[in-house]
Amino acid sequence: MTSCIVFMDRLRRFFLILILMYAVMPVMSAGAQQEPSPPGAGDNADVGETSSVAPVDASDQAMTVDTQSSTYLAFLPFISIPTPPSPFGFDVRTYAPDSVMPLVAEASPRWSRAGDVLWALVEPVRGGGYRWEAIADVERNVRRLRARGIEPTLVVQWSPSWAQSIPGKLCSAPRPDAIPEFAAFMRAAAQRFSSGDLRVDHWEIWNEPDFRPDEVVGNEGFGCWATYNAPYYGGDYYGQVLRAVYPAVKAGNPNAQVWGGALMHRWPDDTHTLGFVRGMLAAGAAQSFDALSFHAYGEWGAGDRLLFKYWRLRRLLDEHGLRAKPMVATEIAATCPAPSQCPPDFLRRQANYAARIYAQALALNLLGAFWYPISFRGEGFLQSHLVDETDNGLVPRPSFYAFRNSARLLAGARYIGSPPVEPPPDQIRSVQVLTFEKGRNRLYVLWVPRADFPVLYNLQVPPGATAICTDQLNLTRPATYYCSDDNRDGFIPRAVNELPQYVEVVMP
Repeated sequence: MTSCIVFMDRLRRFFLILILMYAVMPVMSAGAQQEPSPPGAGDNADVGETSSVAPVDASDQAMTVDTQSSTYLAFLPFISIPTPPSPFGFDVRTYAPDSVMPLVAEASPRWSRAGDVLWALVEPVRGGGYRWEAIADVERNVRRLRARGIEPTLVVQWSPSWAQSIPGKLCSAPRPDAIPEFAAFMRAAAQRFSSGDLRVDHWEIWNEPDFRPDEVVGNEGFGCWATYNAPYYGGDYYGQVLRAVYPAVKAGNPNAQVWGGALMHRWPDDTHTLGFVRGMLAAGAAQSFDALSFHAYGEWGAGDRLLFKYWRLRRLLDEHGLRAKPMVATEIAATCPAPSQCPPDFLRRQANYAARIYAQALALNLLGAFWYPISFRGEGFLQSHLVDETDNGLVPRPSFYAFRNSARLLAGARYIGSPPVEPPPDQIRSVQVLTFEKGRNRLYVLWVPRADFPVLYNLQVPPGATAICTDQLNLTRPATYYCSDDNRDGFIPRAVNELPQYVEVVMP
């Protein structure tokens, strides 16, 4: 048996060597055409991220590798093998044009927020039945996502006037006497969306309920269950409602999952939000939500708010014995500080963020991470969108390509490094490294939070290892090229800056 195992291992190595040898064979055909020249420096390339190679789309069946002496056609099956959809996604609004769907599909997302089921519109009259036609746009969106093989999720919010705990506030929680009717509505909604092209298996109960009523108008689509009353700031009542809603959703669709929270998560003083979550648990709702959802936009210090918020919530759940409770970031994006106040380099920085944030989400073992939103006309929410809707059609931003290219590179990857933690301020100009496993290979994601000039970094690898580097993820076709350890010293030198680069190493 031992000799058989040794033989099979040697056979696998033999075929791997054959593949790599074939990958670097020069094209002998006299009629072979060279790849077009790489785009110029004006094609949204990040400062310091230059390469002499022709950028190649990672989805291509073959790629052109440029060397100092000649051009080779390289076939890389470990890069281009189709993989299942990633755990990442978008928020595709009901009003997003149909023309955006091919762009959505390009990144092979697992799921997308599909819209809001507004209780106030579906049941405007107490006891008057449900007017499902009021959410026809949501149903259409669910169907078009399903048609693309994308898992839709839905948010339920807005109390009808007869159920509002704060008269005139659509965002307010239902009164205690209306909780049974809200639970009945949730059962009916879960049942309606339980099968076929309308199937929805993931539901969020309200959106950012940790906003207080005095902070919102009430019809914006977020808030407003929170109070000023310590120690739970309204979270105990939210937990009470979850306890009533959870079995109702399961009765309507046994396969459905309830995501509790959808937290705005105040920052940097998150006392009220953490108190809100403690209130949910104090109300006995620990088993009345299948995952805790939260929102995290932009950077903070030497890192991203996603890391900081995740760990605050993760530690709180762990303290309450909920170490296995999944977490999902249902809104993430890089935004401007305020409407019409974007810095001159915003699009570049947004692309840098998009190229690294999903690697971090995967490293944190998040159930999912949703970019809000995929597209918008005009400013949108603080310029957070990835695609501009214009009179002349859709215009993908560099951040869209960074999102798509990073999702493709991360497809099938499993994080094997130490848990990423909140970086201290002194790490802001240091190289950050995330390590993944892709089959038998290693995939490294490298970037520097802030860099005026590239930082030299020696990536340690097995001596003589073959490696493929991908950078300029903000371009339609990123630069992909060999960066192997040719001198066999066990290191691959990289010049790293703010735009992440991906290095896949073939392990012995």
